[in-house]
Amino acid sequence: MRSLTGSFFCLLAVLGCSAGNSEQDYSGLIKFSSQIGEVGEETTNTLMISSPWATQQRFSINFPEHCWGKGLPNVSHSSTVKIDKPWQFNEDSSSTWFEYEARPGLVYRAKAETDSMSVRLRMELHNSSDTAATDIRTLICLRPGGLSDFRDTNYDRTFVAVDWKPVQLGADTHYDGPLPEKGRPYWALNVVGGPDNLAIEDLGWFRPGSGPGRIVKEVADPPLIAVRSAGEPQRWLAVIWRPSRMVFSNCSIPCIHSDPLPSDCQPGEVISNEGLIIFHEGDFESLLQRANTEL
Repeated sequence: MRSLTGSFFCLLAVLGCSAGNSEQDYSGLIKFSSQIGEVGEETTNTLMISSPWATQQRFSINFPEHCWGKGLPNVSHSSTVKIDKPWQFNEDSSSTWFEYEARPGLVYRAKAETDSMSVRLRMELHNSSDTAATDIRTLICLRPGGLSDFRDTNYDRTFVAVDWKPVQLGADTHYDGPLPEKGRPYWALNVVGGPDNLAIEDLGWFRPGSGPGRIVKEVADPPLIAVRSAGEPQRWLAVIWRPSRMVFSNCSIPCIHSDPLPSDCQPGEVISNEGLIIFHEGDFESLLQRANTEL
């Protein structure tokens, strides 16, 4: 009898632990949609993404916001030439893609695919021409403000990773130079192993006197940037690309960036970079563990 009683309470304990540790299944809740505009509008190649936590709310990503280089005319969210093949979707809107011929023989391709609590991103350049595309810069702008709990206009809940530890952008980063005369600075970080973006001529908006961006002393490692929910502090919306050139945020939009660092694309080559948007429940350290495992 004692043995049966013990077995009974063990069973209750197992069932209790299983119930207590169960997590909500968010599979299939993230969906894509488009917001197509005309020439010169910022909606030209904007992708809309629904939240698994509030499926009626959507945030946007300009993918790309800009992508240019030597031998690569700018592919832009406000292109002077309308994207003639806007975002295409599979049947359940869990996968999407578009391509644009930046010049004859050089094609830019963007792809996104949902997972249960993330979105996988991929950018490609296909060069079938006889001219290389080099010194490629790209900005991919994620705008979390469409999700009410993730709209941070003061850097109060925007964090970066420095030496694999959370650092609040602005409050806990350091900058000694002149600030913009008007408005808040766009705080930015170089990335461990990446270039010094202050030395890059065509990224002038991060230099005093040329734009509102300011590169702080800290260096991002890994190149992840995240916004914490206002209402549910254990929830995070994050983005990371590898390899990455820079992470930054403009709180006036607000937007967050982890911008890819593409290699040169020689004739006959295909180059690619991969990124990840993460919906996370937990602390910042476990968010970094996910990013390191999944990308």
